[in-house]
Amino acid sequence: MAKTVLTLGMFDGMHLGHKKLIDTAVLLAKHNKLQPACFTFSNHPQELFGGKVARLITNEERAKIMKRLGVERIEEVEFTREIAGLSPERFLDMLRDRFDPQIIVAGYNYTFGKGKKGNAELLSKLAPKKDVGVAIVPAVTVGKQPVSSTRIRELLEKGDVSSVQLLLGRTYTLEGTVVEDRRIGRTIGFPTANIEPDLSRAIPMDGVYVSMAELGGEVLPAVTNIGTNPTVGGTERTIETNIFDFDGDIYGKELRVHFVKRLRPVMTFAGLDELKAQIAKDSAQARKYLGC
Repeated sequence: MAKTVLTLGMFDGMHLGHKKLIDTAVLLAKHNKLQPACFTFSNHPQELFGGKVARLITNEERAKIMKRLGVERIEEVEFTREIAGLSPERFLDMLRDRFDPQIIVAGYNYTFGKGKKGNAELLSKLAPKKDVGVAIVPAVTVGKQPVSSTRIRELLEKGDVSSVQLLLGRTYTLEGTVVEDRRIGRTIGFPTANIEPDLSRAIPMDGVYVSMAELGGEVLPAVTNIGTNPTVGGTERTIETNIFDFDGDIYGKELRVHFVKRLRPVMTFAGLDELKAQIAKDSAQARKYLGC
């Protein structure tokens, strides 16, 4: 088994703070000729105790980003009551047995062990007793506030995808299969691709967004509406994307939507003509913003 530099965390957003953790681990691994590794969970620990946490990223995408950043070994395990019941000392013993870490990298607010009794300070005391070095990474701040997954979720609830992009270091995305819709957009000259995203994901606040649509490796400018379409009597929340200058049949295909900027809230119009005029205005604004 290769000796490792092991980074710990939920990495539930893969934001700038998480990137800093991984960058630190990868650089330390290169310097010490060790394998950069990550230990994380497939489910959020809060979910074990009945909590619900909106995901900012899928586990698959999380792993892809980690590998792009240089992590060579990723272990993603289910957070169970057995793991939750481990004392901080036993938790560290488990990590040592699985990874043979020479250095552990963790964030300033990392907690571990039964009842979250373990923290960065305790980790720094316990690990050296087991001949393991420790690197504690301080908070990464944007706008004088720490970058965190909680902060990102709060911004998404407000529709502030522009600020979310700053904290993630990339656009926030949702992906899903394009499904059949009522084709109302097509009848007024603005065909849309509707996706059904994973319901466990955090969905931005209802509204109209400048977006980019990623389809089959191609990225195309677009405008996306999240809401119930009150003008045409809609009742279910949908995510509809009008891809500019595109009219292909993409039902059943996978579409990834990149949210760039929120244009406006959901509005109710007197009829389809008024709706069509507003969509044209939204599209013009989005085209101008994207330079297309």
